[in-house]
Amino acid sequence: MKRNWKGMGKVFAFTFKQKWNTRRWRVATFLIAALLLLLPAGIMGLLELASGGGNTSSANPVTQVFVADETGTAPVDWNQLNALGMEGYTEIQYTVCDTPQQALQQAEQVPSGAVLLVEQGESGLSLTLLRPENAAYDTEELSGLEQFLSQSSSLILAQKAGLDASQLQSLSAQVESTRQVQGEDGQTLTPRQQQLETVRMVFSMALPFVLMMALYFMVLFYGQGVANNVLMEKNAKLMDTLLLAVKPTTLVLGKVFALVCTSLFQLCLWVAALVGGFGLGCVWVKAVNPDTQNPLVLFLDQLGQMEGLFSPGGWVLALLLLAAGFLLYCSLAAIGGAAAGKPEDLSSTNPLFTLALVVSFFCVLYGGGMDLMGSGTGEDWMNWIPFTAILVTPSRLLLGQIPLWMGVCSLGLTVLCALALLWVSGKVYRMMALYKGNPPSLGKLFAMLRREK
Repeated sequence: MKRNWKGMGKVFAFTFKQKWNTRRWRVATFLIAALLLLLPAGIMGLLELASGGGNTSSANPVTQVFVADETGTAPVDWNQLNALGMEGYTEIQYTVCDTPQQALQQAEQVPSGAVLLVEQGESGLSLTLLRPENAAYDTEELSGLEQFLSQSSSLILAQKAGLDASQLQSLSAQVESTRQVQGEDGQTLTPRQQQLETVRMVFSMALPFVLMMALYFMVLFYGQGVANNVLMEKNAKLMDTLLLAVKPTTLVLGKVFALVCTSLFQLCLWVAALVGGFGLGCVWVKAVNPDTQNPLVLFLDQLGQMEGLFSPGGWVLALLLLAAGFLLYCSLAAIGGAAAGKPEDLSSTNPLFTLALVVSFFCVLYGGGMDLMGSGTGEDWMNWIPFTAILVTPSRLLLGQIPLWMGVCSLGLTVLCALALLWVSGKVYRMMALYKGNPPSLGKLFAMLRREK
């Protein structure tokens, strides 16, 4: 048995070093990582700046407002707006004038005065703030007052409608509301438990689809590279020398393990860079605007405060299952590479790999494996078939929809299936070493394997 594994370490080290020393691979790996780190941070920060988040609101410079009401209705007491308690807008003196010209003349005599023109618009009141020429402030400094008056226009409309002071006070009173949510067992959830359930529901809807699509494209992207690498020695005429040094199964195992390791390193680096990019983006957005209302920043902040959302055991098993699933599909790709005689043959020798991936994807997609509402009622048989388990079981483990023992069983079945396929790829590699001509069909290939001793 020990002899069967002899030389696998050398094959692994040689293949890993060969892949790592490829300049194109290193440049692509670290360039994409840099982009994934910088682009999210840059986009989030620039969007916050574009939305005006970097403009810190200055103190209100206006102390007197001269109102020219052109609506034709009875004048109202604008000084009641001071009772709203808005910081910076509680000591403004409002003076009602007969005409806009009169309001402008009086405002020009006060350095901190402004003119408010009230007109009847198509859908309600139209408020226009005017800055006198000799005012001691800039036009941009009126933005805060303009926003305050716009938000308070409903009270002015109510006063114009004839509501008295007590009715206005009740209209502007703040309403406090509480909400109680009951869990599945009928118990009332605390606010923190409600937040945890909300975040869990969001992940339950998004995580299965994200993980499935990520693994699908990851296998599709790297599988062809594994098949090409297994095929490489046949084109380089090194087959005879290699088969004298190591056994075919050992050769394929070493090469596939090395390629899986380099691919997983690349993917982990990209994921870490993407997570770091969003983290830097949150830091930049908060530096630009500490009071930001960016939904993504608020969601990530809330997520960071959630303890116990995912269990450590679920995390570990999900990651191991993703790695085992990647190895499983790479083992299928290795069979196609072992059966091919030249790169052009891969299109006819790799249908097993592509067919298994596509069929598994659609089985999960249309067989209830997505479970977008997070109910945990997805088809259980998908957890026991390795080709579908790697697409659905990691998200179910993270969300706590299945017990850990089921995840361990699914992981074990996936690893055993991957090793079995690697053993088959080694048999195919030896069997096709001296084969000349067009690559055999899948049926003929299986018949040759049955006769192989």
